[in-house]
Amino acid sequence: MNVTLVEINIKPERVDEFLDVFRANHEGALTEPGNLRFDVLQDPDVATRFYIYEAYKDDAAVLAHKKTPHYLACVEKLDEMMSEPRKKRSFVGLLPKV
Repeated sequence: MNVTLVEINIKPERVDEFLDVFRANHEGALTEPGNLRFDVLQDPDVATRFYIYEAYKDDAAVLAHKKTPHYLACVEKLDEMMSEPRKKRSFVGLLPKV
């Protein structure tokens, strides 16, 4: 299992727009055959900081996600909304076994 944790910091005036744009990516990701989980989390202490927890069955599923229209549309719009570059950490998911 391939798990990625992405930190996204958004300009305060763009939070609502970010949620609209990212909702489409979230909903699209949930329909992908290799997707196991796609959570959008907001930091309770920093309202402009979001974490995306993505779990895919394997690297091929991650690559397929990055070619989808919903992912490409989201990434295209994100840059202008962010207050700093995204931070990504990748992990090997051990449990639960898929």
